Amino acid sequence: MFDVRIVTVCLPKLADMGHIPAAVSALLAVHGMIDAGPAGHFRIKTRPLSARLLRRSEPTGLLRPENGTAAGGPVRLLDLDVMREDLAERYWNRWQLWQQIVAGSPEPRPWWHFYDRHVADPEKYTWEHARHAFASQPRVAQMLTFNAHPRRPTELPIGHLDAFDAGPHAYSTYGWLQAVPADTMLTADGRLLRPASLRYADHLDYLSLANEHLAGLADGDVLVAVTPA
Repeated sequence: MFDVRIVTVCLPKLADMGHIPAAVSALLAVHGMIDAGPAGHFRIKTRPLSARLLRRSEPTGLLRPENGTAAGGPVRLLDLDVMREDLAERYWNRWQLWQQIVAGSPEPRPWWHFYDRHVADPEKYTWEHARHAFASQPRVAQMLTFNAHPRRPTELPIGHLDAFDAGPHAYSTYGWLQAVPADTMLTADGRLLRPASLRYADHLDYLSLANEHLAGLADGDVLVAVTPA
């Protein structure tokens, strides 16, 4: 149901950074998830590091740091504010472009409307029926056409229809909220947070809980981003 590209894992302060990869893999396994490797998700406050330090994460306190990003490290070394501000600005600009692309088109039904109908009666209302009915709506067709162009400046996510319709300020805030927790988050107390469904309201519920947890972390606590298999 969900396209989980990044899982953000929260850990209490650890004395040995070398133990983090094993700890993350074990925590994800509890929830039936396989760690496919680190993801360069976080912006860092330190300057780019030398090749020697890139091979030794323990002295720097960062995991796989490179070109201003890292797969994780103590909160004090990660520039979470810049991550949020950057994504908020990108979402603001994307909304302005989206408005131009879909101007004058009727408001569509979001994907979850068709998905729920398929789940309720998959034999009568097949996946192909749901996909075709959704994609045939004029506004969705305009977005899909834009996304098909190889030189498009950005993607207009079809799953963001509800968020786009909420307006530029709400959509920009949506980006701010997503920047750090990403698609799924494992809290320091072992809870797996993720949206309950494809609905925009459920995504906001998830992001609210995730950012509330992030706000309570100490500077020495650790954040790690991984790509699930």
